[in-house]
Amino acid sequence: MKDKIQEIFHLLPRLLKLSNSKSGFTLPEVLLVAFILGMLFTALFQTLNVGQIANIMSSERVALQSYVRRALNWVTNDVRATNLQQIDRNNPSVNHIKFQKVTGINETDPAAPYTVNSTTYIEYSYSSATSQLTRNELSTADNSTLYRDGRPLIWVFNNITQSPFYTNVTSTPWVPLVSTPGDDGSIIKAKKLIIVIAGQRQARNSLLNLTLTEEVKIRNE
Repeated sequence: MKDKIQEIFHLLPRLLKLSNSKSGFTLPEVLLVAFILGMLFTALFQTLNVGQIANIMSSERVALQSYVRRALNWVTNDVRATNLQQIDRNNPSVNHIKFQKVTGINETDPAAPYTVNSTTYIEYSYSSATSQLTRNELSTADNSTLYRDGRPLIWVFNNITQSPFYTNVTSTPWVPLVSTPGDDGSIIKAKKLIIVIAGQRQARNSLLNLTLTEEVKIRNE
């Protein structure tokens, strides 16, 4: 494209010089110059359009990365505040985890200290039908959604294209999180959660995809 533009710029002065040596422009000369100018503007437009598309795609990739990273950080930060027993007792799966956060340790009886948990549940649910990962804060009394300032404490991450919760015991590939004791997908056996957030974003006529992964070791106390 750049070579074509340079060729046209070199050709125009010669044509104009040739035309100026005569008394006026002939119709073929006018048509030829109009044709060359048309080619020039077309080439310039295509060059600018390609640059504009590249900038748009770059901006969309940055936006997708920020969105996926934000979803991953939400899950990671919440999970780091709980323990294995909390996740395990609430029927975890590849599409669902639910737990109370650990807020402290009661050491009134030094021989039998125990954890103090939050008064709410944090629940993450993924739906492949809607491609949504939903974070919900629930009451521990009746599992109802909590409200703050009249708004439900629900966060929805759209365009998530993969189930998010996995684990593994060895270095083998991830296995879906399950609630079966002794299974390699059991959080109690693996003692870690592998969080996979796969996001998608429409950019012009293309679909951009990005997957970020975080391995979180869950505390046992």
